[in-house]
Parts: sequence; structure tokens; C-alpha cells
Amino acid sequence: MQNERILILDTETTGLNFESDKIIEIGIVELKDNVLTQNCFHEYINPEKEISISAQKIHGISNQFLTDKPKFSQIAQKFLDFIKDDIIVIHNSEFDTSFINKELQNCGFNILENFIIDTVKIARKEFPGQTVNLDSLCRKLTIINTRQDYHGALLDATLLAKVYLRLTTGKQENLNLIDLKTVKLDSNTDSSTLKDEFLKPRDWLMRIADHEIKEHNNFIKEMKNSIWKNK
Repeated sequence: MQNERILILDTETTGLNFESDKIIEIGIVELKDNVLTQNCFHEYINPEKEISISAQKIHGISNQFLTDKPKFSQIAQKFLDFIKDDIIVIHNSEFDTSFINKELQNCGFNILENFIIDTVKIARKEFPGQTVNLDSLCRKLTIINTRQDYHGALLDATLLAKVYLRLTTGKQENLNLIDLKTVKLDSNTDSSTLKDEFLKPRDWLMRIADHEIKEHNNFIKEMKNSIWKNK
């Protein structure tokens, strides 16, 4: 199918119970024909309730930071306009969709009807009996993990896009991605600003270790009539 649009989604919340907790961040990146584009959706959300200490230790987002951010009802239509009826990829989809559906219903909207792909289910088939959280999958699939101290919805969605592509197609991610180390996500940051970040050089992702160069050279030596031997 040409121009197939797949969205990779992640959320951060005030806690783990969707019945009492709320969404505080949504991040979505877009794949078209299995290539990561410059189109993304990102919003911080004022939950109007206290964030649990355990949740703050994971994402580092405080209530003070969210004071001037919109409520979910103010971004709900924008969110729906972005996702349309396209396929959505989520890691442990039951968690995120439970929160999103509750928030949508509270705003008078219908629950999600998009086709959902859960990468946890794919990963469990690929690595039976093993840990399949995002960090472990990055290690297993030799994906550079750009997380530092905290999780973040847009960062995790970008990592998940790489994991999804590697699990389903074996492809490396497109290198024209957001350099989240240089993005300051604050109240003045919007999707258009983030799109510009795709165009910045990402030299820190292109560093090749000595052992990787050695492994590559040994691989080429074993190939018959390789064009790389002439380079």
C-alpha cells in the first residue's frame, strides 16, 4: 500500500490507574511507507490533579510545570484531527488507550476506533520469556537509546518508531529524526518548532565505535565479489 500512514504514540500520566489518574503528555511521530517523517504531535496537558511521586521519578514532570498548559479538552480535537483513522502503534497499548479513551469520553467524544498495533505482543513473539520494555528492546535490537534521566512521550514515541521498524521490517530508522537532546520543550514549544529540529545535524548519533568498524571490515572480507572491497 502506497503512502501508508502509521502513527507511533506514547503518553505520560499522573499515575498508573486510568480510573483516577490523568494524561499529562502525549507524543506522536509519523511513519509513511515505513519512513519517519517530519510530522509530529506533542502536547503537555494540565491534569488538574496532583502527580504521584512515583510517576514524577519516571518522567520528571511537575504540577508547577503544567500550570499554564492546556487541559485535555482544549487539545482533544487537535489530537483527533492529527490521528484521523490511521493505524496507531503503542507499546503496551492497553495502558495508553485506557487513559486516552477515558479522557475522550470525559470531553464528549467517542473512544478510539483506530486499528492498534501493540509492540509488546510483537516483541514477546520475537523474544519469548524475555523482558520486552523499551529500554531492553533498544539493547536487544542495537538501537541507540537517547533517553537520559527521564522518560518523555515524544522521545519514547521516537524510540518506539525505531523499535517497531526493526521488529517488523528489519530496517534502520531514517536518520532525519528529531535531535531531542537539543530541543527545549517548554510552553513556547510547538510542533512546528519540533519539525525544524529534524533538519539539524545529528553527529552524536553517527559516532562509530572501533569494535563496530572492525566487525564491519570482517563482514566485508567474508563477502564474495563485494563492491565495498573496492572502496
